[in-house]
Amino acid sequence: MTRTFTLTELLLILGVTVAVLMTAILNNFSLVLAIMPGLFLLVGISVRKGFSFSELSRSAFFGIKRNKDVAWLLTFIGILLPTWHFAGTINDLNALFLTVINPAYFFVIAFLITAVMSLIVGSAIGSLSIAGVPVMAAGDYLGLPMVIVGGALVSGAFVGDRSSPLSSSFFLLSYALEVTVRQHFRAILPTLMWTVFLTAGLFLSLDLYIDKGDALNNGTARNFSELNIGQLAVSFIPALVLLIMILTGKNMKISFTSSIAAAFAILFFRDVPLGAWGEGVLAGAGQVNGIIDMLPFILFILLVGVYSQIIEDTQLIQPYIEKVFTNKSSLAVNTSQSIGIAAAVSLISPNQSFPIILTGRSLLPHWAEYFSKRQLSRILADSTVVFAGLVPWSLLAILCSTIIGVPVLEYAPFAFFLLLSPAVTMVYSVLSARKAYQ
Repeated sequence: MTRTFTLTELLLILGVTVAVLMTAILNNFSLVLAIMPGLFLLVGISVRKGFSFSELSRSAFFGIKRNKDVAWLLTFIGILLPTWHFAGTINDLNALFLTVINPAYFFVIAFLITAVMSLIVGSAIGSLSIAGVPVMAAGDYLGLPMVIVGGALVSGAFVGDRSSPLSSSFFLLSYALEVTVRQHFRAILPTLMWTVFLTAGLFLSLDLYIDKGDALNNGTARNFSELNIGQLAVSFIPALVLLIMILTGKNMKISFTSSIAAAFAILFFRDVPLGAWGEGVLAGAGQVNGIIDMLPFILFILLVGVYSQIIEDTQLIQPYIEKVFTNKSSLAVNTSQSIGIAAAVSLISPNQSFPIILTGRSLLPHWAEYFSKRQLSRILADSTVVFAGLVPWSLLAILCSTIIGVPVLEYAPFAFFLLLSPAVTMVYSVLSARKAYQ
């Protein structure tokens, strides 16, 4: 019995999965229930193709195991943010940002601050946790559109997630394409610079275009002399601990635990009732969510692990990827095809690492023979890596949305760095091909 899926079966599985998930997101319906039709269809067709329940069960178990760290990370975020709230970290950092950020240029400054932080820590989640939360609070205080602030923060967070030598996706893509770190960084640097420049220009345009009358009045009411420096220094400790732990190479669970412990010590020192803290951790506090709010996302992430692992183990889409690339001379055509493949794989694979590995390893032989591995590393960095922040059921997008408190579909239109990256790399390929031809 053949175990290769037909194109009709492939389109049916992916079509049902994406359609139901998008319907659920647009109608605020449970994602856990929404992924079930696609999952059951995938399992049913896989069984018909000759895969045993034992094989699929092993895939499901491995998928849950692979995604358990992300589920734990959501749990830690549900504890971290309320603890920061009660320790005064969010409010005091909010006050600090209100003194150093000119409301007239809030969006572009928010983007640049998060971009620098993400390049330092090499993590979208780490940079959003450290800088994103207080910047969102500052934007909310000023009465600015949260969807634009969220788009600016996610854009900045992905600058480092894509390009920092400390980023796991940076190393994963370099490894998948068999290029050195130096080669990979030099390949992705030109489009990084252009995309950052264009993104900053767009946010600056929004800063100049949007009327911020109330925000400017609120912002000018604060000055540095009004800050309690001693209190601010203490409140900054949890964020500083998180930054130091990430920079010293500790994994995210240890980093978050250390920051939670520091914040808990501060709130205990400041006589915050433990009952209020416990209630906040469970149900949320202020503008941040608690563990109960995270539970649906945690369950969804585990089911997503099952779904994506079965897709990987049954080789559902790999044969069709290999059939797409027939052109052996046009850099522009192959770039557009690679971006399309990256988008399709990212759409049906809700974690970031699987699309990087799958597209990288599947496209490498063709690109290595007819073009160059470094060209492919640039193209996938500008597509596969950043698409993870735009797909509403992507684990990374869910984490970003959870931290900043803005739904993915609402911040996505303003996540200019993510939206521009594929276009910039496409233009770069066209110009490179013309230059080589001349």
